[in-house]
Amino acid sequence: MAWAVNMLEGEITRRALLRMTGTGLLAVSGSGLLDAYASASTRPRAATVAAAAIPRRGGRLTFGAQGGASSDTLDAHNGLTNTDFARLSQLYDALVRMDSSGRPRLAMAASITPNRNATEWTVVLKPGLKLHDGSAFVAADVLYSFNRIVRNKFPGTFALGTIDLAQSHAPDRRTVKLRFRRPFSILMDALSLHWYLYMVPRDYDPRKPVGTGPFKLVSFTPGQSSTTVRFDGYWDQPKPYLDKVVTINLSDETAQTNALQSGQVNAIDYLTASSIATLGGDDSVKVIVSRSAGFEPFTMRLDRAPFNDVRVRTAVKLVVDRRQMLDSLFAGHGRVGNDIFSIADPLYVKSLFPQRAQDLERARSLLRAAGHSGLPLQLVTTPNAPGMVQAAEIFATQARGAGIKTSVVSQTTTQYFARSYLKVSFSQDYWQFSPYLVTASQATISGAPYNETHQSDARYDRWFAQATSTLDPSLQREIVHEMMRYDHEQGGLLIPFFFPVIDAVAANVHGVKPAVTGQALDTFSFQNFWIS
Repeated sequence: MAWAVNMLEGEITRRALLRMTGTGLLAVSGSGLLDAYASASTRPRAATVAAAAIPRRGGRLTFGAQGGASSDTLDAHNGLTNTDFARLSQLYDALVRMDSSGRPRLAMAASITPNRNATEWTVVLKPGLKLHDGSAFVAADVLYSFNRIVRNKFPGTFALGTIDLAQSHAPDRRTVKLRFRRPFSILMDALSLHWYLYMVPRDYDPRKPVGTGPFKLVSFTPGQSSTTVRFDGYWDQPKPYLDKVVTINLSDETAQTNALQSGQVNAIDYLTASSIATLGGDDSVKVIVSRSAGFEPFTMRLDRAPFNDVRVRTAVKLVVDRRQMLDSLFAGHGRVGNDIFSIADPLYVKSLFPQRAQDLERARSLLRAAGHSGLPLQLVTTPNAPGMVQAAEIFATQARGAGIKTSVVSQTTTQYFARSYLKVSFSQDYWQFSPYLVTASQATISGAPYNETHQSDARYDRWFAQATSTLDPSLQREIVHEMMRYDHEQGGLLIPFFFPVIDAVAANVHGVKPAVTGQALDTFSFQNFWIS
């Protein structure tokens, strides 16, 4: 089922501009790297920015990326920051990719089919797949890629469910038989989490990365920049169209918009609504707004006081005026959340769960009953995605109405992931969209790699096992709705909104479509972009 995506592409109305004026920008800083990459050809003249009807080859995309850190990596299976995901998508590709509507689409695989009870899936590769060094990519490389992910417990491990790699095998160079210890009915959805499941060769070295992606590596300095060039042997011809992609880490939104308007970069990502006002009157740029299913949850650890009491968790969810928060951050773009993730999954039925609204009186009553009147909280945040720090500040203001005294601690992205991520009691995070059961495998089942709430509930885990085993779509839907009800009533995630993804490109950059995935630039689909 394809979900509709609202978008604006260089078509910002005067009314929209007036509504967005006054929205706060992120902190101001710049980057000395920009001067080294500035080029007169990057900024198009207004008279020559007519859109090309047919993609053409050539040109350099200089991308000013937000959300990177000194820990940036090119390891195909261990990306963490937004700049990681941007770079990995240039170098690698996957069996399946998530399309702009959030559904799985075959990529390197020609077909993926289950046996009668989904205990074995047969993957047939497209013919003629090549690696950057010119050698063939074959079925044994698929098994190596999955073994590397599982052996190192990389993020994609849980997406692969009950895979039994010891019993999986490659009967020929294009065919892989993937065995599972019990029926695994959601493999196609799981493989659509492609940014964790990239394919690599058997002699893979992340320090000298070779992949099958649309671009080959030239240089990389963590926390600063990377350069890639077109791979002429890419499987999806005639793509890619660009000659080169230069990715520069920029520290904040102001640096990004300044760089775009000055012509030092020709693409930027993860903006807030204020940038629409900043850029909307400039005919040399286009703004793309995606109504995504990505979310920025407030995370409460269920294994620590005070959040081990469901009354406290419910009170925290009740103090938020969700519409006000969304409007303050994104000027009406995006969607109000209801503490259940994966809103773009066809299994999500909004009408099943009452929309949680701000109720300060009930929040105070619940806190009083739990023995936590005047509750002091420390909320740890980081500018890893647009609006995160501002959302923390808005929460603190709104929570005062229920007597909650919130101290907001803002850390740099590097500090946050080193000291606080998955550790502190009350924090925030940023999630792209993936189907509900895939997200649960990453976030809410016992032992999930990104289980920020430290949830461990035997009943929820049993539901997950049942839902991912059954081939009966009606039964699966029924089980998932029980899991969603648990999220809404007892879970440790406060999801006040699903954010819009706001990107901007020079007017002569084409092929950037809106996407529901919650990742920037059409899920960093650099192979689809071209310059006129």
